[in-house]
Formats: sequence, C-alpha cells, structure tokens
Amino acid sequence: MTNNTVTTPYGVVDQTALSELQAGYDTNGILRIVDTIDACRVRLCDPEGIRDDLLRLHAMAHSIVNGARLSAVSDETGIWEMADELRSEFSDLIKLLQASIQQLEPLANLAPLE
Repeated sequence: MTNNTVTTPYGVVDQTALSELQAGYDTNGILRIVDTIDACRVRLCDPEGIRDDLLRLHAMAHSIVNGARLSAVSDETGIWEMADELRSEFSDLIKLLQASIQQLEPLANLAPLE
C-alpha cells in the first residue's frame, strides 16, 4: 500500500481519485444504468422485441438469399427496412452502453497505483 491510498470497507483505493469522486460524483448515475439495462432487456427479449425481429429477418434473408421456402409472413416491411431499423436500434443500444461505461469509469479509476 502506497502513501496515496486509503482503506475502505470495499477495498484499498486511490486517495486522490476518491477525493475527486467525493467532490462531485453522482452515484445515482449507477441507478440510471439499471434503468437503461431494464429498458434494453425489454426491447431485446419481449415478444415483438429485437430477438423476434432478428429471427424474422433471418427467415426473410434465408428465403431470398438461400432460396428457402417462405417461413415469415410477408407484410409491408421490406427486408432492407427491417435490417436498417435493427441496425439503428443496435447503434442506439451501443450509445446507451457507452454512456454507462463513462459513468462507471471514475469508480474503476479508484484502483490504487502500485
């Protein structure tokens, strides 16, 4: 343990990083990550969610790319529209997850320097 560390109930941390966090880190941001994960989980897994959309897209692609029999009901949504919508949703999810990483970064910086 160096001179610039402090022992907390949750391990040894860098004293300078801890002081910076104590001066203004919003711990509620972690709860907002939980809300983000809940929203992502709903969109990913619920009926008519991304998972089902991907399975439908696969059926469409399998039919037109591999010549398989039609297994997805044809509606007004074209294959390229569905792929573009999913691509956009994944991009939005990535942005949400990147914001979560930024929220957690200051806590990861509590690691003591050796």
